[in-house]
Amino acid sequence: MSELRLKEQDFEGYVGADKCVLINLANTKGALVQLSNYGARVASFIVPDKNGLLHDIVIGPASLEGYKNASERYFNAVVGRYAGRIANGKFKLGGREYSLSVNNPPNHLHGGFKGLNEQVWKICDISSNSAEMSCFLPAGLDGYPGDFSIKVRYTLTDENALLFEVHAQCSEESVLNITNHAFFNLGDHSKDVLDHKLFINAAHYLPVDKNLIPSGDTAEVKNTPFDFTSFKKIGAELNADDSQLKYCGGYDHSFVCDDYNGRNLFLGAAAINCASGLKLEVLTTQPSVHFYGCNFLSGKDSGKGGVIYKRFGAFCLETQHFPDSPNHADFPSTAIKPGEDFTALTVYRVSDI
Repeated sequence: MSELRLKEQDFEGYVGADKCVLINLANTKGALVQLSNYGARVASFIVPDKNGLLHDIVIGPASLEGYKNASERYFNAVVGRYAGRIANGKFKLGGREYSLSVNNPPNHLHGGFKGLNEQVWKICDISSNSAEMSCFLPAGLDGYPGDFSIKVRYTLTDENALLFEVHAQCSEESVLNITNHAFFNLGDHSKDVLDHKLFINAAHYLPVDKNLIPSGDTAEVKNTPFDFTSFKKIGAELNADDSQLKYCGGYDHSFVCDDYNGRNLFLGAAAINCASGLKLEVLTTQPSVHFYGCNFLSGKDSGKGGVIYKRFGAFCLETQHFPDSPNHADFPSTAIKPGEDFTALTVYRVSDI
């Protein structure tokens, strides 16, 4: 464990006047999760395999400074107020048009310049296997209406499952979409993940335009490179002659979860790596899994153990609502009214193949 465990002193420091620390969660099976309150990040998720060998299944920087210097990657952070893109940084709500910051021209992405990933979260409660953090964003920040309050709780169970619970409220009518942007690699972090096998519980996905904004339509995955309804290698059809893959340089698409009903937890996606013998299952109460294949990693980011992260060096399975929903009346609504409590649960469960 000592070789994999991140050092607490490397995550101690300040962002502005706010102090950052590293939080350790452990279970009785030898698993360890390390959290940074800078962006409420999952800095490491270390689990034993069937032979007792330890694997860190999350890539990312090895220090607070590393995370600060790679902020545009959103490594392992909670992102929002609105995860995903909003076209041209504009949306209408209650008869009024709002203009958001444009941090991913021509669009608004993941909450803007001062989103949740850039905040130092307040630590509210810690036990040996659980931690709760809170964050407050004032009205007008990055253009959003309403004061925004959010709490997240991480809990590591003895079944090597990490629970990610979200509760959020807003002081006036607004929009929100919260996700965890963990970067997973179940194998050797110096290699890409194209040989990982992926399952996504979705018969439809959301096509995008050249600016990576959903067209508003849903498309069947059958007979396309987007069919992960049975386990398939991530790289199996990555080079297919498909306009959607070309727009994004790979996978960066939201999948419409078949079993979503607005209430119950269901299996949204799963991944396996034959070399490590590990399986990751992602269960959620959210309507979509956004699969990002780390197309925009470029070999410029170094992380734990001095590893240089190459293109396709990880994958993200972001449980969330649809991107650009405020501009699509047919998408599930992301509007929230004063007094409403937004809640969501995602479970990252690790086991042997």
